[in-house]
Amino acid sequence: EAQSATGMAKVAGRVLTLYTHPVTPGRLWAGTEHGGLWQSTDAGNSWVPASALMAGLTVSSVTVDPGNPDIMYAGTGEGRSNDVALRGAGMFKSVDGGLSWAMLPLTSPAVVGDNWSHINHIAISSAGVILAATSDNSHNGFIYRSTDDGRTWGLFPVYTGSKVGPRNMVYKVRFDPDNPNTAIFMDAYANVTHSSDGGATWRVAKKSTTCS
Repeated sequence: EAQSATGMAKVAGRVLTLYTHPVTPGRLWAGTEHGGLWQSTDAGNSWVPASALMAGLTVSSVTVDPGNPDIMYAGTGEGRSNDVALRGAGMFKSVDGGLSWAMLPLTSPAVVGDNWSHINHIAISSAGVILAATSDNSHNGFIYRSTDDGRTWGLFPVYTGSKVGPRNMVYKVRFDPDNPNTAIFMDAYANVTHSSDGGATWRVAKKSTTCS
């Protein structure tokens, strides 16, 4: 049954992320605290659950492949809070514009471990490289990278926040839309970290004075 935005909030809790389709602005997706992913086809006037697979999950990130708006990714779990983190079940993918979704098995914490407990943000370059900012149950942040549409990921993260400081989270990661080789993020210590090879390697471009 369709819900208003208020009704969705009562059922699903906080809205953690809101995504607008790049081609059809009236199509929206909302990732919620404990109600999974919801979608609207009328610019937010009414909402319905987008996938039974994500029912009851925390969805904190939604993004689309810039080369194909029918390919979408949704990340589950929320690690942004230092006090209460909501464990997720991995990353889900749609190849039909959000009509149906499937889990990417090698992002499931049950399969690959606690580093994927929370997927805080997903970024996709114009070359199709995917970066996932994740965290474990101890609030340590990681960057994982995939070059095959999310089927496989680096065995080890290309960046580990705990090497810079304890409980070091990565909340967002971004690609330059005009240059797929350039990516950047800021961690919980406000270190600005940069990549010039599509996220394969990273260097701290500006070190925060709060982290020695």
